[in-house]
Amino acid sequence: MASVTLLVSKTCPACPSAKTLWKGMKVKYSFSYREIDIGSEAGQELAERHAIRAVPATIINGRLTFIGVPPRESAEKAIQAKAKPKPKPTDDDE
Repeated sequence: MASVTLLVSKTCPACPSAKTLWKGMKVKYSFSYREIDIGSEAGQELAERHAIRAVPATIINGRLTFIGVPPRESAEKAIQAKAKPKPKPTDDDE
C-alpha cells in the first residue's frame, strides 16, 4: 500500500491547505496517511534524512516528493502511480 507522510508545523500558514489536499485524496485513493510535526523527534529525523528545510513537505513511499502545497493535479498524478482508486459506492452500500 502506498504511504503519504506530511511534515507540518503548527505555525505554518500553508500547512492546513496541504492537510486538506491530502485528506481529500484519501477519499478517492487507498493509501496510508500520517501527519508529523517537524518539531517532534520523528519530524526532526525525517527533516534531517531528507534535507527538508521548509514545510509542508510531502513524502510518498519514503521519497520526498513535494515541498509546499502541491497543485491538486500534481498530487493526484503522484498518488495515482502508487495507490489504487477506492471502489465507487454501489446502490447496495447506501
